[in-house]
Amino acid sequence: MKKQFVAGAVLFLLGLLALPAYGQGPSIRVNIPFQFTVGDKTYPSGEYALSAMKEDVLLLEKDGRWRIGLFGVNHVTGRNKPSQVRFQCYDHQCFLSQVWISGLDDGFETRRSRMEEEVAGRTTGKYVALMGTVPQR
Repeated sequence: MKKQFVAGAVLFLLGLLALPAYGQGPSIRVNIPFQFTVGDKTYPSGEYALSAMKEDVLLLEKDGRWRIGLFGVNHVTGRNKPSQVRFQCYDHQCFLSQVWISGLDDGFETRRSRMEEEVAGRTTGKYVALMGTVPQR
């Protein structure tokens, strides 16, 4: 029993140590002038940072201090794309669609949520792309 507790405590501490480094991948900073949805959660307009990881993109407060959301993505090929964030918008509802960070070979495409599938079935959407900046380290 004591060994299991010690092993659990060690794993917990290792997890805590990994958190600060979790959002340290390549990132993009963008000012989003409208409310938007990722998965099943809607976020207000404002300045955000998006940080790329292997199979996920991390949504952060603009200065990168607060981790707001983590969402799964698929890789999209397309070399030398400028840093930008793309949205699929239907009427007054926009869904995060793609994240491109200059210097990376691939972009990241979010998986469509059930909510987006329902909205897309009722109306035609349009893409909106916002240029972003890559924060200096």
